Amino acid sequence: MNVKEINTGSLQTLAHYIKATVVFTVITVYIVIALQTHSAFHRKNAKLWMRAAWPVLLPLVVWEWILEERNRDKQRREPMTTREDTMVKLSAQASEPPA
Repeated sequence: MNVKEINTGSLQTLAHYIKATVVFTVITVYIVIALQTHSAFHRKNAKLWMRAAWPVLLPLVVWEWILEERNRDKQRREPMTTREDTMVKLSAQASEPPA
């Protein structure tokens, strides 16, 4: 760390050091996640362009996951008789001739 606060003869400040560190860390994280073939940020065996777009696609993947979890929770809370009634109604509607 060649910064003024530590080394009085240097030209850079601690703020410059922190900015550079954050930027390089973010770039490194992006590259590592994009080059992994399997990650929680993208689907398994995704193409390189899909992996490279993970920051853009991540909110969509998270939203799909949230909706799936809500549907699973809703099905768990729904009584079995209601599900069976729904299945009977659907099968009855399917067997009726169109009007």
